[in-house]
Amino acid sequence: MPARLSKRKAALFLVAALLIGYILWFSTRVPQQDADWKPAYQVLPEIRISGDNLYINNLRDFRYDALGEVAETRYRESTYKLSTLKNVWFGLAHFGPDGLAHAFASFEFADGQFLAVSIEARLREDQSHYDPLAGAFRGYTKFVVLATEEDVVGVRSFIRKNPVYLYRLNGSALQGRALLLNFLRRADNLGHTPDFYNTLTDNCLTGLLAESGRYNDLHHWLDYRILLPGFSDEVLFEHGLINTRDDLTATRLAARISDSIPPDQPGFSRTIRTRNAKDSIAP
Repeated sequence: MPARLSKRKAALFLVAALLIGYILWFSTRVPQQDADWKPAYQVLPEIRISGDNLYINNLRDFRYDALGEVAETRYRESTYKLSTLKNVWFGLAHFGPDGLAHAFASFEFADGQFLAVSIEARLREDQSHYDPLAGAFRGYTKFVVLATEEDVVGVRSFIRKNPVYLYRLNGSALQGRALLLNFLRRADNLGHTPDFYNTLTDNCLTGLLAESGRYNDLHHWLDYRILLPGFSDEVLFEHGLINTRDDLTATRLAARISDSIPPDQPGFSRTIRTRNAKDSIAP
C-alpha cells in the first residue's frame, strides 16, 4: 500500500510539474512582429483618417495561382469617404466540413468601392498551413487584412472553389461606420503592438463580433456555432442581423456567390452579387 501511494504521489507531482511548466511557457510567449512572413502577411497596412476621408496605403490586391499561392503581389493606395458608406457585408468562406469556415467583413461605398477586412493568423514561411490546434496555444500572431474583394473573395471563390456567402448586414450607416473604425483601430494598433491570434477566443469570427459591439449579445461559450464559424449565419439570422424575410435556407441561397467569376473581370464585386451569375449554383 505505501508503495502504491508513493507512485500515486509521484504521478501527481509529475502532472503538477508539467502543468506549471506549461503555464510558465504559455505566459512567457511573446507575439512576433519581425519574422519571415509569408508574402500575404509581409506588409502591414497604413491607415490615416482626415475628416471624412479614409486613406489606406498598402491595401492588398494580390492575385493567386491555381494552388492558391501568391502569383502577383499588388498593393494599392485607396481613398474612401466615410460618409458614403452604403452597406456592410458579412462573408463566410467554407473550407471544410463540420462548420469549418473563414468569416470576414466587406464595406461597400457609394462610389462602388468595396473594402474587405479579414482577421487572420499571420503565417510564417515555415508554416505551410493554418493549424487550429496551434492557434489555440499562441502559435500565431494576429493580422488584420485590408484588401480588395478581388483579393480576399477571389482567391476563395474562383481559385479555391470554396463555397462563399455574402450577407448584407442590417443596421444603420452610423453603426457600419463605427464597425469599420473599430477594425481600422485594431489594424493600426497591431502595427505597433502585436497580439496573438486565438482559435477559440480571438479568431476570424469572434474578432468581428467584438468589433461590432454585439459580442456579449451573440457570443456564448456553449454555442458551437460561434466556435465553428461555418454555422455563424444561423446566429446572425436568429438575431435579425441578416435578411429574415425568408427562411434561412432561402437566405443562404440568395447569399451564395458565383465561383466562376475571375477576380480581374471588370465590376467583380457587382457581378458576384448578381442573380444571373448565381443561377447555375445549386442550393
